[in-house]
Amino acid sequence: MEWSAKTSRGMVRPGNEDSWTVQSLPDGWWLAIVADGMGGNDGGEIASSLAVKYCTEYVVQNRGKESPEELLNNALGYGNRKVFEAAAGEEGFQGMGTTLTGTLVSEEEGLLYVGHVGDSRAYVASSSGIKQITDDHSITGELLRNGTITEEDAMRHPSKNILTAALGTQHSLRAAGYRVDLGKGDVVVLCTDGLTGLVSSKEIEKLLRERSRDEVAKDLVDVANDRGGYDNVTVVLLWPEVTVAQGAKKRW
Repeated sequence: MEWSAKTSRGMVRPGNEDSWTVQSLPDGWWLAIVADGMGGNDGGEIASSLAVKYCTEYVVQNRGKESPEELLNNALGYGNRKVFEAAAGEEGFQGMGTTLTGTLVSEEEGLLYVGHVGDSRAYVASSSGIKQITDDHSITGELLRNGTITEEDAMRHPSKNILTAALGTQHSLRAAGYRVDLGKGDVVVLCTDGLTGLVSSKEIEKLLRERSRDEVAKDLVDVANDRGGYDNVTVVLLWPEVTVAQGAKKRW
């Protein structure tokens, strides 16, 4: 599988509180994660990096022992406990937390599994368009789901940064999970809200069509920064080598 990633602190923030990883796993599986930390001072950076570290650790250690759905759900739960414990420790920052969107991809089976909390997103772009897989755990996400506002409204909404769920802020976590049947030529997009707050899904799709694989992650970040870069922005792109027919989004 080919992949590409780009992260930036943006044009305003003094540091970058986003974290990400892409890792090859045994038996043709891949793991990819993006996380957007919060907590002030260094709290956000610590929270997102710890979450990515411990979720990855859980997946690597338990791969093959659990179903993909269980693996991601339990990995997010494990990461949540580790971040929560760190926040309560001497060197922690009270209230620090992070969004996290983690994916497992099987090229052979043509399947994408997503574990998710917060408002970092997963999309799948195909020949028929781009589809948002995750549902934002935020005030604007709720308004979008009930049809009160549009995607464009959400990008300008004064409450767009207020989360209704995050990893590490409470002892227990109820993460969302999704399964998607992938098709040939599909692109998996993971990104933090530093991108989606300034670049629409249609614009993401357009750049994926027009730019080369080597350029498109950087170009997406550049667009967000050119429009103000008010937040850290991270983009991870995956091009699975899938030959099976595409199916539909399913929630578990």
